[in-house]
Amino acid sequence: MHGDLTIEPDLSGYQAEPGGSGPGVLVVHDWYGLLPGVRAACDALAGAGFVAFAPDLYGGPATTDAAEAEALMSALDVAEARERMALGTMHLREHRRVAGGKIGTVGFSMGGDLALRYAATGELDAVVAYYAALDPSRREPLPCPVLLQLAEVDEWEPPDTPEAYLAFLREAGTQADARTWPGTEHSFANPDVPSANDAAAALAWADTLAFLGRHLRG
Repeated sequence: MHGDLTIEPDLSGYQAEPGGSGPGVLVVHDWYGLLPGVRAACDALAGAGFVAFAPDLYGGPATTDAAEAEALMSALDVAEARERMALGTMHLREHRRVAGGKIGTVGFSMGGDLALRYAATGELDAVVAYYAALDPSRREPLPCPVLLQLAEVDEWEPPDTPEAYLAFLREAGTQADARTWPGTEHSFANPDVPSANDAAAALAWADTLAFLGRHLRG
């Protein structure tokens, strides 16, 4: 199955499944919403043997315009978004192709931020966060492995935030690593916006699949 899915009135999204069983991956979109690139990421995960579900945190709207995306993110109820992520995780855990398997997440920008914060609940077995790192006021130890996929130039983060966050996680006992991709800027892995860098995104994606394979299939 590859297609849009409504699980319950408050949760819809896009799901892609492999031919057999496999671990689950919750894919969390950036501030632009559930664009074709997010669906393509789910399809790619299914092709690699994962059951992928991307919850629509906006409940319908999506855009490629940065100003519109900022307005959508500003209007987002974070508690409601986390509840949708929790419902999505539960949906994957109960899925017939995942049952008994592990659950990871891949989050992009806003979605990466939300994924890192949600991982503190202990509901996830691995987290990949693209161009996202938490500032000191929101940091908590995470009980699962973490991979940060970072842009070389990122206007959304103070330059020392990713390094400081990585150090915090490691000091707290979290297995954490980071990759910084040369020649990239924020949203480099979003194929639907001008800042996309297809070559770097492909390398980061291969790295992401390897990370998820190690920690969700082990």
